[in-house]
Amino acid sequence: MIKKLIRSPFGNALVGLTIGSIIALLMITIRWRIVDKNKSDQFMAKQAGIVMVFWHERLIAMPWLWPSAYPLHALQSPHPDGRMMSYAIGCFGVKTVWGSSNRNPLSGLRGLKRVLDNRGSVAITPDGPRGPARQCALGPVAIAKIADKPIVPMCWAVDRYWRATGWDQLIIPKPFARGHFIIGDPIYLDDYNKDQLETARQQLEEALNSQADAMDQLMREDPS
Repeated sequence: MIKKLIRSPFGNALVGLTIGSIIALLMITIRWRIVDKNKSDQFMAKQAGIVMVFWHERLIAMPWLWPSAYPLHALQSPHPDGRMMSYAIGCFGVKTVWGSSNRNPLSGLRGLKRVLDNRGSVAITPDGPRGPARQCALGPVAIAKIADKPIVPMCWAVDRYWRATGWDQLIIPKPFARGHFIIGDPIYLDDYNKDQLETARQQLEEALNSQADAMDQLMREDPS
């Protein structure tokens, strides 16, 4: 039923906007706290475009938590699922770059670079769209190096949530949960040459996993 509905332009928009609205209503109920908020505010005020990265399991709250004063774009497939997701994230002001990390990666890469060249920021889930979960692909490192922009790991955690059954075990916050959000330290690739990008990828994967584990631990110890 849903798959048939999203194949039509009207149905696709309806489902996407409905999903975005439901997420927004859920986010309103959560008491969020930004870790090191002053430091994050100062960094974001000075940035001229970043490559924002986070694990796919943390996808659902990121459009809400991103500082809306700064333009953000995300890569989406032009197929029905991607178009539906574009409507959903558009509810939060996130714009879409059309392309595919699998079928037409060069087109998507060029689109993301144009955004970064114009001082916008891009969001990438380095283990998406199909996993394996919490294993980083080379994509964000490559685009950051090409565009000469920093990679910034971001993460959130909540004290009460459900886990979906998909490959990423998507985290779905429960209504009225408490949550923490962190903008991590930027990773600059100026000193890395092309032969060292795999090393940078491994370091990014370690940074993302350490950040996620630390945030989950923080919520267990101090959910206030």
